[in-house]
Amino acid sequence: MIAGNDARRFAQAQFASDLSALQRGRWQWSAWLTPAGRVRALMQLFESADRRLVAVLRGGDAEAIRAGLAPYLLRAEATLTLDTRIARAGPAEPLATVRAQGEYTILGCGDRSLWLAAEPAEIDPAARAAWHLADIRAGWPSLPDGEPRQLGPALGLVRLGAIALDKGCYPGQEIIARLHHRGGQTRALHHIRGTPPPTPGEHATGSGARTLTVLDVESAGSAYEALVAAPQTATHTLDIDGVNYAILARFAS
Repeated sequence: MIAGNDARRFAQAQFASDLSALQRGRWQWSAWLTPAGRVRALMQLFESADRRLVAVLRGGDAEAIRAGLAPYLLRAEATLTLDTRIARAGPAEPLATVRAQGEYTILGCGDRSLWLAAEPAEIDPAARAAWHLADIRAGWPSLPDGEPRQLGPALGLVRLGAIALDKGCYPGQEIIARLHHRGGQTRALHHIRGTPPPTPGEHATGSGARTLTVLDVESAGSAYEALVAAPQTATHTLDIDGVNYAILARFAS
């Protein structure tokens, strides 16, 4: 969470989305990039009733992200804190809406919703798997642990609005603008299906080059579906360690 009078100003300077478009009762995708345009953090961002900015992280180490942001506070009247929430799946709510219901904060995700609460709750493995599969099919990636490797466009973050092309400076903005206006982006987010389940992480293609990254994998009936950052040259299948997987969708940058 980011609290204080300068919370929005600080987030606008550091994050790649346009916080001037963030309204009360709404959430937006956002990302924190390295100066080289690689994704350090991916989040669903909203403003709470007490005017704190809440970042629901999608992967990564929350404490490492907080510690990485802290030096940039400088003289800003803002604080960075961690606040653990338990998430569970809920019924359909309008996309990008935020509302409170009792102890829960509810993020609308269109055909489903994310219910956040401080109290522990029993985890339903089937519901968690169904949610994960829905994320994969929507092209909503999560970040793997470790050093940032992926450029924002390779994860489809411009499409999601996590990266704004028409706002002021932020870390990585120059690289992202250059890729968008001059070309050079060679990877895209792919939704694939097949067996066996591809292991998350870096993999070789058929040519032996380590050019793909499997981000998320979930079972889907008799096969598995996954999100993969891979070369845009792929057509109908992706070769991962010698196994061909069907490409169901390619998400624009």
